[in-house]
Amino acid sequence: MKKIITIISFVFIFASITYAQQKSPKVIVYYFHATERCHTCKEIEAKTKMVMTQNFRDEIINGVVKFETYDYQNPENKTLVDKYYAYGSTLMLVYPENEEKNIDLTEMAFQFVINKPDKFKEELAKEIDNLIISD
Repeated sequence: MKKIITIISFVFIFASITYAQQKSPKVIVYYFHATERCHTCKEIEAKTKMVMTQNFRDEIINGVVKFETYDYQNPENKTLVDKYYAYGSTLMLVYPENEEKNIDLTEMAFQFVINKPDKFKEELAKEIDNLIISD
């Protein structure tokens, strides 16, 4: 009996994980960077990763939020770079259901990531939260 319950539990867990992975994310956080990066650009990526893992761990696991980085100078990324006009270091929040709600946070990132990192993390988390709860 325990084996049957264990097997059924694994099936449900696997099905849940598979469903979450197939589901389109509600918010995609893109960070585009050059092949060679300055200290500030590296910090934008590092602090963004920190916000994602500390504030949105469950949402990432459940497929609600996704974080991706791309080298905008790599020809393989040209389509995405062109779509989001990422011709320099760019931090972009994308709302796939309605891309008119996309938010370019590049200016805010450069303004705060070095001198006010807590402000950067707070603003980034707030903007992601707003997109997650928007209809």
